[in-house]
Amino acid sequence: MSQEAQGEGATQTLEGDSLLDEILAETKMSPGDEGYEVAKAGVQAFIAELVRPQREGERVDKALVDAMIAEIDQRLSIQIDEILHHAKFQELESAWRGLKFVVDRVNFRENIKVEMLNVSKEDLLMDFEDSPEIPKSGMYRIIYSTEYGQFGGKPYGLIVGNYDFGPGPQDIALLQNCAAVASMSHAPFFAAAGPQFFGLEDFLDLPNMKDLKAVFEGPQYTKWQSFRESEDSRYVGLAMPRFLLRLPYGNNTVPVKAFNYDEQVIGEHQRYLWGNSAFALATRVADSFAKYRWCPNIIGPQAGGTVEDLPLHQYEAMGEVQTKCPTEIMLTERREYELSEEGFIGLTMRKDSDNACFFSANSCQKAKYFGQSEEGRDAELNYRLGTQLPYLFITCRLAHYIKV
Repeated sequence: MSQEAQGEGATQTLEGDSLLDEILAETKMSPGDEGYEVAKAGVQAFIAELVRPQREGERVDKALVDAMIAEIDQRLSIQIDEILHHAKFQELESAWRGLKFVVDRVNFRENIKVEMLNVSKEDLLMDFEDSPEIPKSGMYRIIYSTEYGQFGGKPYGLIVGNYDFGPGPQDIALLQNCAAVASMSHAPFFAAAGPQFFGLEDFLDLPNMKDLKAVFEGPQYTKWQSFRESEDSRYVGLAMPRFLLRLPYGNNTVPVKAFNYDEQVIGEHQRYLWGNSAFALATRVADSFAKYRWCPNIIGPQAGGTVEDLPLHQYEAMGEVQTKCPTEIMLTERREYELSEEGFIGLTMRKDSDNACFFSANSCQKAKYFGQSEEGRDAELNYRLGTQLPYLFITCRLAHYIKV
């Protein structure tokens, strides 16, 4: 081989490597990344197939290229589906999108602040367990000591925990501790009631439960009933069910620019991205404060309880257009009342619309019975009003004003 031929071959190799590097650079991968060599070999084989000697003089078959691109898109879609629908990734995405849901719906021009504390449910539980008493805990120091217990501080009006609670002893212990801090700080604590509270794997079977009250008479709910009878429980609100945070990705919903991707969720309830309803309730509190400077207007379709503009996923199935309920299930008026009597806050979807509503905002506290006398009925009514979060927010606002 002559030196000229060798030089020409080296130039072609250099140009080929340069082109290959440019293509891989578009993938945002660097030579040190895991899988870089595999991707490089795959792209090199793909290019070699297109420019092999047998193809000299032939035109590139556009249909073949489109078919190969479609196959690549399909394989990428399968991988992206596995990532997006993994339980850990869904938990992370739900947390961030839930926070975004609140931030997008808060009017910060109306003297409202949102502060985020990155602490897992397990870490919060350990915080209380490692503290000899609640005033020595980190949550107490952040919520109470630095603001409500500080001269000139700015007390927190609401605490929202992105947690799901069940009737287990650890969850109830954590609720008791959070309720104690909320009571001392006069800042109600919102979180979510998980389906395990009702002995279910998900909320889809909740409408089929015949006797909700009988469920909570079981021995596994002894700790829960004891918590409901405590004074601090009036500062805790547990919302349910979950609500839809975003539409699935797809050409007709949320197009992906990088490649042709249709997220596979139809018929798979858990593949949708669901969010904590405590976030939705928090937006009602913020809206009430923005309009009236305190937070009792958080329930009722005409009085501040409506959560508007929820995402609606519509798709064809069984020969007609179906709509996925953005609140997991449709709560009837009767079932919503039963839930409120058991200490939960139900998010009720308005039929044939894109909005839902909180019709009640009962705290976890259980109303007491004072007898059938006139004085007893008056005392029962007064106590029941004290278990309602809208009235509690008025009391908290006055407490903050007097203290600070």
